[in-house]
Amino acid sequence: MSNNAELELVSNTNDWNKWIEEAISKKLIKYYEYKQFYNIQEIGSGGFGKVYRANWKN
Repeated sequence: MSNNAELELVSNTNDWNKWIEEAISKKLIKYYEYKQFYNIQEIGSGGFGKVYRANWKN
């Protein structure tokens, strides 16, 4: 990967991180800690990532 592409990727990642953090602080997105879940099982995977199911401890 070229340096320009790496810089663009980092910049895009930072933009997304800021957007997500802002949405959480404005309570537009609910944030859950990983430790709040149990019985975590992978139910699918593909070119874009993996999908999991879990139970919430609540």
